[in-house]
Amino acid sequence: MKGLTRKELTRKFFLKKESWMILICVGLLIKIAMFPVKLGDYNFYLAPWINFIKTHGYASSLKYNFYNYTPSYIYILIALAKTGFNPLYSIKIVSIVFEYILAYYVGKIAYLKYENSLVFWISFAVIPVLPAILLNGAFWGQCDSIYSAFVLGSFYYACKKKQLLSILFLGIAIAFKVQAVFILPLYFVMMLRSNIKWFYFLLIPLIYFLSILPTWLYGRPLSELLTIYFSQSNYFKLLTLHFPNIYIWISDDFYDFAKLAGVLFTALFTLLSGIWLSNKKFDFSFETWIELAFLSVIIIPFLLPGMHERYLYLGDIMAALYFILFRKNIHFSLGIILVSFYAYLCCSRFKDTLPLEPAFIIYLLVIVSMAADFIKRLKSTANEKY
Repeated sequence: MKGLTRKELTRKFFLKKESWMILICVGLLIKIAMFPVKLGDYNFYLAPWINFIKTHGYASSLKYNFYNYTPSYIYILIALAKTGFNPLYSIKIVSIVFEYILAYYVGKIAYLKYENSLVFWISFAVIPVLPAILLNGAFWGQCDSIYSAFVLGSFYYACKKKQLLSILFLGIAIAFKVQAVFILPLYFVMMLRSNIKWFYFLLIPLIYFLSILPTWLYGRPLSELLTIYFSQSNYFKLLTLHFPNIYIWISDDFYDFAKLAGVLFTALFTLLSGIWLSNKKFDFSFETWIELAFLSVIIIPFLLPGMHERYLYLGDIMAALYFILFRKNIHFSLGIILVSFYAYLCCSRFKDTLPLEPAFIIYLLVIVSMAADFIKRLKSTANEKY
């Protein structure tokens, strides 16, 4: 140790597996300390759902329309209710378990580049303590880690060219939460470039149907089950719920028109971008797919109406993965993590004092500068090729 500079000592510390194991333990202790916290989402939704399940025959409760999630998560709540364990703690434990599963897949993707097991320990230490992820699961008791774990698994298998497994995981993710569709522009480009055959995507509606089948068999109308996501989109008649996208500038008085226009514009943007990116003159490398995945999960919620404060969850994960793999442009990653965290703050007691405009500006700057970097990278590959 003698004679080493502070920079060399720091580097030596972070190159040790044991150092990251210590940070993992610290992260777990922080999460455990948050277990007793009860907030609105638990008090007004999750706790009443658990009570309803217990008083209506557990699985038999599926025939009632007492929840606004897909049945996939309700099956988990039924299992938790059956255990008799503290419902608040058990809900948070499930979310935390999936945080480490998604961290595992972040490590698997990073391993494709580095082929060094240290990336798993780094991922387990960093991903679960990203501000928005820490708040989402251990603090709020939300379950965004579940669909995100399947999205990251899907992306990993896509990188490994395991098409069937990739779409299987993607279908499961969408069966849990519709926010998984933020990654779909990436898969659209993969399909157009023949990285994934089009017929594999037929699995997605099949998986969703299988996920609602038990609930239908217990007696809930199929029409309700097939339109859950449509009903969710109309649950709050607001263009944005503390989310700093373009709709902070549009009054909710124009909700119906702005919502339709926003969805159509996003679909058109995805279509035209996908067609442009399908051009064979562009050479897509592993890093190109990573950057496109990151862009996909931050641009789509920026363009869509009705976004909630936690809808940059995938953006946080991809931001961390992007920096782990590129080790440059840290302002892209930090910018998204900051915007996501700020959105959570705007949904707290500070919502009346924190304006969304500063977060919007940072969000827009990250998208524009990162898109410019991505296009520059693509055009350079085209010039080299031709």
